[in-house]
Amino acid sequence: MAWEKKDHRRIIHYPGSMEVEEYVYTPGLHGKELGEALVKGRIVAMKCPDGLYFPPRTYCRDGTEASLADIGDREWRVISYTIIYEDLDGNRLEEPVVIGIVSPEGVKGGLIHRIKEEPKRIRIGMKVKPVLKPPGERRGTIEDIAYFERSENPNSP
Repeated sequence: MAWEKKDHRRIIHYPGSMEVEEYVYTPGLHGKELGEALVKGRIVAMKCPDGLYFPPRTYCRDGTEASLADIGDREWRVISYTIIYEDLDGNRLEEPVVIGIVSPEGVKGGLIHRIKEEPKRIRIGMKVKPVLKPPGERRGTIEDIAYFERSENPNSP
């Protein structure tokens, strides 16, 4: 579906599904190491000569092999978000769900994940922090991060 840049209030929603081929994601060596770090309660990024990247990949942009760096102490910010009010069948959810793109400070890249915040309080640039599942529930996947929550005073500008 294409639309011209006109009045954004006139954008309409077309329910349905998009056909795609089966998709298999291979995380690579450092993706595996990210999973292992998450089980231990750590978050790691790929360290390259030109900076840090998250999620980590095996090779840097210049083709050199990457190493890992712990980024667990960095602040994260909301880059973009959407609020979901209905389930896949069109039924109204009891509580809306906020899904956003979050990125750690000083790191290139980001992650699409759930943000536990009231829809009326979410904003671009908001500081958030990852909340990991309890140790016994972690399985070495990105889902070991249960959600992101606000890390700043809710009354700050």
